[in-house]
Amino acid sequence: MNDAVSIGPVPKFSKSSPALHKSLVALRSQIESDARDCVENAQGMESIGNYNATLSKTFEATKVVGVEVTGTMICDGVHSSSYRYGVAFETASGRRFDLNRIYNIAVRQNGHLLHRPELVQAVELSYRSANANNPSCLADADLDEQLTNFPLTFSPEPGGSIALYYAVADLSAGCFPVLHLQRSAILPYRDGAQALRYGLP
Repeated sequence: MNDAVSIGPVPKFSKSSPALHKSLVALRSQIESDARDCVENAQGMESIGNYNATLSKTFEATKVVGVEVTGTMICDGVHSSSYRYGVAFETASGRRFDLNRIYNIAVRQNGHLLHRPELVQAVELSYRSANANNPSCLADADLDEQLTNFPLTFSPEPGGSIALYYAVADLSAGCFPVLHLQRSAILPYRDGAQALRYGLP
């Protein structure tokens, strides 16, 4: 099974703490557990499974750090799927940190974050730019509905923009690389005092 699973190391941060390291190791362990379940599921179907994942540093602020998790897998021996999401942690405590407390770009429904309807046009600009060479993605008549109903995670970028990671069905994944909200679209919602407190852009 080991040959079928490849999980990258936890990223390193310059101002890490034992609590943060413990949380990062726990995150990697959960991914590894998911990978074993995936490969075992394929074996149960008398097929060959495969699971690859990486954990990458996205940002490091004075009190908060961010990690991007990217994975590709084949759990039935036939169909591949993939995912990408962002997660933030408090540096000192290692606890998960809700970036929406700072940026307020999303609303929470049924345990998921969905971006504000007011931001759909700004996100659509990024979507159309990312898919400029993919006419089939641009022809989607339900684009506005999808953009407001796909769960997301996000990560701040150095210039003040935000990277958006959408949880989408495999058939739509090709149309949803990492999208971006520009700083100008975010500013009306961003809590500047809290951002300053945590050292976030």
